[in-house]
Amino acid sequence: MRNSTFSFLIYTSMFNLEDRNISYLIISPEKNSNSIKENKVSCDKTCSILYSKDYTVIPITGYRNGTHGNSFIAISNDENNALRKDAIYLLDELYQDSLIVKYKNESLPKKISYDGSEKLVKPVIYELNESDTTYVYNGLSFSFIEQRRYKFLSNKSELRKGMIVEFLNNEKWVEKQIADIDTEYDKMYKLLMRYGKLRTCIS
Repeated sequence: MRNSTFSFLIYTSMFNLEDRNISYLIISPEKNSNSIKENKVSCDKTCSILYSKDYTVIPITGYRNGTHGNSFIAISNDENNALRKDAIYLLDELYQDSLIVKYKNESLPKKISYDGSEKLVKPVIYELNESDTTYVYNGLSFSFIEQRRYKFLSNKSELRKGMIVEFLNNEKWVEKQIADIDTEYDKMYKLLMRYGKLRTCIS
C-alpha cells in the first residue's frame, strides 16, 4: 500500500484529501435496487442541490460489491456547520445511509450517517474495501477506512465491570474484558495506567 496522504490533479491545482485547508463531501447517490432512470434522477438531483449551494462538483466512479456507479466530490467554501447541515440534508433527500465529509481545519475526513453520527475515516489509495465504496478518478483508486478513537485510562474510577480495555504488551495491544475491578486493578491496571499503557475504544 502506498502512502495514504496523496493528491491528484483537478483542473490546474492539486487536491489533497487530507488538506486541512479544504472541505468537501463525497456522495454516491445511486442504488443497485433503483432502475437506470431512477439513478439518473438521483444523480441529477444531487448535482442540482450541490450547484445551488455553490459547490464545485467533480464526477467520479464508485465501486461497491462488484458494481460501479456515479459518485461526486463536492468542494465547499462554507463553514463547517453549514457543510454538516448540507450533508444531513443530502442524506435525507436522497435516502442515503452515509456519505464522506471533510471539515476545514481537520486532516481526517468522517463518515456521517443518516442519524447524524460521525466516524473518523482515513483515505487510502490502491486498496480495495469490500465493505464500502472504492472510488476512481483519472485512474487513481481510493477508499476510506474507519479509524478507531481511544481514550487512555488513568484512574480506577474510569473502570467498569464488563468494560473492554486494551493493554500494551510486547508492543502489541491486547484486548481484555474487565471481570473483577478491584483484583485486576491491583494486579495490572494500576501499573499500566502509570505508564500510559491502558486504553479503551470510544468510537
